Amino acid sequence: MKTAILLIGAGEQVSLIQDVLCAEGYEVQRKEWSELNQSDENWLSHFNLIILVDREEGEAHWSQDQKIELKQRMDEGQVIPLLVITSNASPQFIVEWLDYGANDVMEEPIHMTVMLARIRNLLRVFANATPEGEEVIVVHDLKVNLRSRRVNRAGEYLTLTPKEYELLEFLALHVNEACTRSDILREVWRYEYAMDTNVVDVYIKHLRVKVDKGRSVKLIHTVRGIGYMLHDKN
Repeated sequence: MKTAILLIGAGEQVSLIQDVLCAEGYEVQRKEWSELNQSDENWLSHFNLIILVDREEGEAHWSQDQKIELKQRMDEGQVIPLLVITSNASPQFIVEWLDYGANDVMEEPIHMTVMLARIRNLLRVFANATPEGEEVIVVHDLKVNLRSRRVNRAGEYLTLTPKEYELLEFLALHVNEACTRSDILREVWRYEYAMDTNVVDVYIKHLRVKVDKGRSVKLIHTVRGIGYMLHDKN
């Protein structure tokens, strides 16, 4: 799954940044502030990084009220890095953005190679960050957040169906334990007795595609004659 970046701003500079990010393999969604106001309260949950281009000209310049609103949204249990790119190089302006929640501020004109390096650094730093009070199970480089029901591996968020998540959560709660198909059917599908069904095997196959495919370390293992295990001792 590609790393998702939310790019906020308008103009030719933003278009150039978007082209560079897409060429690097990032999944980029571009929005303006007015569009963010129309988004639902969970609009941040789909992104690994936010880049905001704040210019002094016209509507592209962010007001103090907009900065406050952005900070309030980012404080709502989300741990997502914010990179601000600005045409205003004054120390006071940079300090204001850092105080309002920015994790890094770049001044124009920007060098794209430097911007990409800063993006990689922010993604590395925040790959292991979780909000205070969150309950997270870590298995190797896989993280299962029991409260938000978000899952990421090596910093990349995985898109799971509700039942795929419930199956992965059950395996994570019993990490390094062999889980029988009967136990999984009872706890995940709420079947009170053993059934002649291959639903567990089908969903395990789906999970392996999303969790393990293309990775050198496989976490989901078959326990012959018993069932399956989420295993972190490779």
